[in-house]
Amino acid sequence: MKEIAGFFLEKVWPTVTASASDAGTYFRSNAVFFSEMKARTGACSRAWFFGIVVAVGLGVLGLPASRSAGITPTAEFAVVMTLANWLLIALYGVCFGLAARMLGSQRGLLTSVNTFFYLSGWMVFLKIFEMPALGARLKGMAQSCSLDGYDLAVTTAIQHSSMAFVSDKIVLGGYLAFVCFCVIRMQRQLHDFGGVKAWLATAVGMALLSVIIMIVQEPVISQLVCSYASQT
Repeated sequence: MKEIAGFFLEKVWPTVTASASDAGTYFRSNAVFFSEMKARTGACSRAWFFGIVVAVGLGVLGLPASRSAGITPTAEFAVVMTLANWLLIALYGVCFGLAARMLGSQRGLLTSVNTFFYLSGWMVFLKIFEMPALGARLKGMAQSCSLDGYDLAVTTAIQHSSMAFVSDKIVLGGYLAFVCFCVIRMQRQLHDFGGVKAWLATAVGMALLSVIIMIVQEPVISQLVCSYASQT
């Protein structure tokens, strides 16, 4: 027990407090935050820890929606979804970092990934409004497990619920605001881009992210839903 307590106090707790300090800096002063993030060229433990916190938050808020798909939430399911969320957030950061590199940024990809982990905190707030739409989406995925595709089933499930439909539109607006007010600012200040190049880097990043969603995120989430729904 002493060894565990010692490890927590010496290794984990400093990371927790440093991560919270970074988040506070981000909300107090974007300029100071992005200036500090420029220097973190390697894997940043405090940023990755914050990403874990965000992934846990997304997973917890997604548990009620999983019941709509006929999934009984378990510790294993929560861990798997948390890991999936964390990896997807990291991939989003890679997309925007790669876009910036394509447009001449000298910052490494990990700098963008580290920074995006903090920006992803806004996703937890958006997830609250997404819960009705997410429930319908997961239900549609579960209903399409025996079919070749899930796109039509998901669209139909959302359209058949007025609350899910409104939720879907609100979240769409929320993500557009997130891109306009957070991601573009990140591309501009983190990579020292002008306004036009920051917009262009964001557009390229969104295009790459769309590909990730289409070929990685949606198929993986669908397979997880079908796998765990079949166990109930």
